[in-house]
Amino acid sequence: MERRRKTTLTLSRRSQKRKIPQLILGRPGSALENRCSDQGLPFQAVDMRGEWDLTSIQTIRAIVLEKKIKLIHTHTAKAHTLALLAKSKLPNTKLIVSRRVDFSIRKNLFSIWKYKSKRNDLFLTVSDKIREILLRDGVDPAKTVTVHSGIDFAFAKKLPNSTLYKKEFSLKKDTIVIGNVAALVDHKDQKTLLKAVSKIDPSKNFKVFIVGEGELRKELEDFANTLEISDKLIFTGYRTDVPDILSLFDIFTLTSKEEGLGTSILDAMAVGLPIVATKGGGIGEMLTHEKGAFLAEVGDSESLAKYYEILIDDLKLRRTFGNFNKESVKRFSIKNTIRKTELAYYSFLGEDLFGEKV
Repeated sequence: MERRRKTTLTLSRRSQKRKIPQLILGRPGSALENRCSDQGLPFQAVDMRGEWDLTSIQTIRAIVLEKKIKLIHTHTAKAHTLALLAKSKLPNTKLIVSRRVDFSIRKNLFSIWKYKSKRNDLFLTVSDKIREILLRDGVDPAKTVTVHSGIDFAFAKKLPNSTLYKKEFSLKKDTIVIGNVAALVDHKDQKTLLKAVSKIDPSKNFKVFIVGEGELRKELEDFANTLEISDKLIFTGYRTDVPDILSLFDIFTLTSKEEGLGTSILDAMAVGLPIVATKGGGIGEMLTHEKGAFLAEVGDSESLAKYYEILIDDLKLRRTFGNFNKESVKRFSIKNTIRKTELAYYSFLGEDLFGEKV
């Protein structure tokens, strides 16, 4: 969600600098409203209580008509529905929908209509994998384009020294840290991570940090106890210092079953970490096997364990992988994401972007 907000705000700032009229809609009192206020960006509150909020649908329609808005870009499933329904009386307004999850379209009639409706003008998917899923589910190929998520690399130059974190968690200087940053939910599949950890030689000097919170925390902690690996694990819970805590890690890992793109991996690449990951969702689109990362099939704890051990034992390989990733990640800059998104806007409206000549 934070990444989505950053992209939205960056798009808005660029439009503002170029004197292109634009407006951000969001819920009153939301983090998005606060960010817009702090940055002097135009914002209008709309309740958006649910996908069938008729008042919000009418409000969106009225805003579009009043301000002569030519294009709507939605960033959530709820916003997509509201804009689609509002567009029933806005035939000349274009609708672009960002799609960030690699779930199949639900098979109920409404979901099928929602994604196949002619009112959708373009889907921007954050990975080729998501685009493949939309095409498989019957979305018009001519209306789907991949625009990979990107990051701002500036943070990578400002990371704190790992010594502070080593002290906080009482780690020895030479302890190898494997880090996972993800919500503790089913599709992130930390269970496979724990299974892999249980297969690593316990005499090796390593710790696994699981950074994040979620509904499965207790279940994962119990599973770690069952596997007798609790001494190798640290569940940090929710942290406000992501991505700073990446400075503590020697290896980054993501073992998801499903993943839109997995932008936490981009952060890890930017700071020069070697990666061990599954091929869930769009993860494989960012990484190069045996150059900057080791990639395993989803659920393959045996291969993951083998890859962890290789990197734990080989400092030179960790550095080689990390250096490769620092170069490779440059393809995924926030500037590229914004540029390609703006090209999508111009493909519909040309110079008449948002109803104004630019």
